[in-house]
Amino acid sequence: MAEQIVRLDADDFEEALDFINLVFSAYEPHDFERLLPKLYRPTDEAMARHLAVKRDGKIRAIVGVYPIELHIGDAVFRTAGVGAVSVHPRDRGRGYMHQLMAASVAQMREESYEISWLGGQRQRYGYFGYEVCGSVFEFSVSKANVRHSYGSPSELTLEKVTSADDERIPAVVRWHDLQPVRCSRHADTFYDVATSWYHDLFTALDAERRAAGYVVADSSTGMVFEAAGESEAATRALVPAWVRQRNRDSVRFETAPVPSPLVDELGRIAEGYRIRPSGNWQIFDWERVLGALLALRARTTGLASGEIIVGIEGYGHLRLAASAEGTACERTEAAAAVEMSAAIAMRTLFGPHPPWTAGAISGSVLDGWCPLPLYLPRQDEV
Repeated sequence: MAEQIVRLDADDFEEALDFINLVFSAYEPHDFERLLPKLYRPTDEAMARHLAVKRDGKIRAIVGVYPIELHIGDAVFRTAGVGAVSVHPRDRGRGYMHQLMAASVAQMREESYEISWLGGQRQRYGYFGYEVCGSVFEFSVSKANVRHSYGSPSELTLEKVTSADDERIPAVVRWHDLQPVRCSRHADTFYDVATSWYHDLFTALDAERRAAGYVVADSSTGMVFEAAGESEAATRALVPAWVRQRNRDSVRFETAPVPSPLVDELGRIAEGYRIRPSGNWQIFDWERVLGALLALRARTTGLASGEIIVGIEGYGHLRLAASAEGTACERTEAAAAVEMSAAIAMRTLFGPHPPWTAGAISGSVLDGWCPLPLYLPRQDEV
């Protein structure tokens, strides 16, 4: 039987989608063309993002690598999202996933990706350099929370956007682009991104039916994944407006782990909250990524002055510093205060737990600086 690793093209679209749907539907039905319209299109460009094992001309395994531009403060990072990892049930144990993942990580390095993200079982992807880390804030808000926290009803009403040509989308893009951690989205693709994962895009309309904000949510559960307005007041008003208009006693909001009017409002009224990891991450350019995250943390919450040299296995030593003049992250030959594997470094620096839980160091400036806000918005996941 002839086996080969190939890059897919438009001619493979139908077979590839049938294959991915078959594998992922073992536990619940999947339709990836509807689930992720931002990724799966019958074009050479879209399908070339997938490596596959073919045997006798038929697909037996697939791994997709999808380019993302992740903005962390003022810096933009070439990020590789990994998805569609699938092996035919009758071919498990042949090493196909290992071959494709190893080839995909090598491709990321060759193409100068700086970060990679994926979702999936921790140890399965730990073999390829990934670790569970980063943070997502999740708040639970009930109708009782809203009733006791607000006086008169909000003037905002939420209306579902049903077309990529909706004239309100350019304003939504502007509000999205004000977020300190976000991914590049354009007006002509924003709708596909916002409606991926079977979610819906809503605009918030004021009393004059003028768009004043937007929400991305799961209509069936009421869970909100993005919410932003034209002003701080409009952003805050989205919370009671959304909760009041849902036929549920309680809904959840996900947010980035950085200060914002939305986080402040949710923290003020929410019944409960939790902090969870934002996914499995792999860092290729530690110097640049840490530099951007330190700068963002200093800008949004402030950092105590201090300095530490951290050694990361396979990468080298980095000097991290914060002062009244700003932050710094740079390579150095100086001795490190702590030497860590990449996995321990990711848990130490990016959390979601405090640095001491990673077992590498305690009683250092990292206790006050970390976890740093490594995060990928849900709609940009793959």
